[in-house]
Amino acid sequence: MRGRGLVTLVLAVLAGAFWLIQRAPYTVSAVNAAPPLIVIDPGHGGWDPGAVRGVVYEKSITLAVALKLGSALLAHGYRIFYTRRTDTALARTVLDDLNRRAQLANQLQAALFVSVHVNTEPTGTMRGPLVYYTRSRPASYRLALAVSHSLARTVGSAGPPRPIRQWVLEVSQMPAINVEIGFLSHGSDLRLMNASWYQSRLAAAIARGLAHYLAAPGR
Repeated sequence: MRGRGLVTLVLAVLAGAFWLIQRAPYTVSAVNAAPPLIVIDPGHGGWDPGAVRGVVYEKSITLAVALKLGSALLAHGYRIFYTRRTDTALARTVLDDLNRRAQLANQLQAALFVSVHVNTEPTGTMRGPLVYYTRSRPASYRLALAVSHSLARTVGSAGPPRPIRQWVLEVSQMPAINVEIGFLSHGSDLRLMNASWYQSRLAAAIARGLAHYLAAPGR
């Protein structure tokens, strides 16, 4: 008698669990799913300084902003991976270095690849962030648009996303963008990008744009 009662109880519990799963079919998968992984790529590093303006190196600014971006994304609940965390290059030639960065993202099966760079141009008149994307992956444009809108709302100006044939973006197998956070050739941008508070604002804006893209239905 006691055995039959135990069996009845077990069957009741199983039936209740099945009813709950039927009522909320996505609960189990949502709980077990890992947050998206975002690969953050601070441009240049080591022997490759990137753009240079006096004693200011692109590689130093990109690393500072990238580390702040990682902290902001962690606060949003995402997983992150940096292609570099110190002043180092990933290879001895530019092409090998770029390939290594993209391969890291591909091997990790990242959801997004975000490269951080600094612009420069000869007239000294252009300023503000620009987000570049590759036409080979339509989702990259939507990602670039989300980040551009967020930057424009936060720092007051950002050009529309621009297509580019950039090796690291082409080799990456996921939506990938290059965020050029400002122009070293513009005096105001140069001063701002060297300021920690402005680097934090840029990082927060980029993180919000990435989060907006990832939250979009049917992306």
